[in-house]
Amino acid sequence: MAQEKRYWWLKLPEDFFNQIEIKLLRKIAGGDTYTIIYQKMLLLSLKNGGLLYFEGFADKFAEEISLTIDEKLENVEVTLSFLQSKNLIVELDKMTFEMQKAKIMTGSETSGAERVRRHREKKKALQSNTNSVTSSQVGNVEKRRGDKRREEERREDKKREEETENLFDNYFQIFSEFTRGIKSQPRIDVMHAFSELLPEQRIEALTGAKNYILWYQNSGNDIKFSKNAAVFLKDMIFIDYQEIPEEQSGYDPDLGF
Repeated sequence: MAQEKRYWWLKLPEDFFNQIEIKLLRKIAGGDTYTIIYQKMLLLSLKNGGLLYFEGFADKFAEEISLTIDEKLENVEVTLSFLQSKNLIVELDKMTFEMQKAKIMTGSETSGAERVRRHREKKKALQSNTNSVTSSQVGNVEKRRGDKRREEERREDKKREEETENLFDNYFQIFSEFTRGIKSQPRIDVMHAFSELLPEQRIEALTGAKNYILWYQNSGNDIKFSKNAAVFLKDMIFIDYQEIPEEQSGYDPDLGF
């Protein structure tokens, strides 16, 4: 007997574009293109349980992917580099790569299951048509409640997003002002490191940055030996500067604290 056909699809979560890594990807120049490439790679991995294979037809994995999904090689290379930095794709071996979020975003069913589902949906639709006006009114009330709840959730998401962006902007400005003309602070590198922190750690990072710079200004050390904004986060140095010795405290009007 012939094997029953199976269908696969990508279940995109409602908050997909609110995820911090997707927001970071889209902030990069050309980010919308890279986001589409990421989605294409997720789709490509569905039938393999989230795995992508390097078949060796091209010289390198990125080139083979670009040919398969019809995207420019340089765009695929940028996307791969970002996905690897965020552990969204992991190299299991030289020929096998795993899309880390593919499994939780994969849906499938057999052709037989599809027929049953369509039959049930049709039956449900017919039953729905026989519902009374009262049931319809109740449904409208529930819909309005659901719309209101989703609107409140969107407002909360936007508020959290704005709070995170404000924290990052303050953190980046503090270090940029401190090392102006001495050290460069690549914004994208600092943003990547900041996004890896937990919400409560981001607040601690801002406090630690202020205390560290205040301490450094009073320490007499050469500014060129100070930590840059990204290293300060990646090495969790801010944890050691939640408080500063009383004798090192002071006020710097240029930094605003």
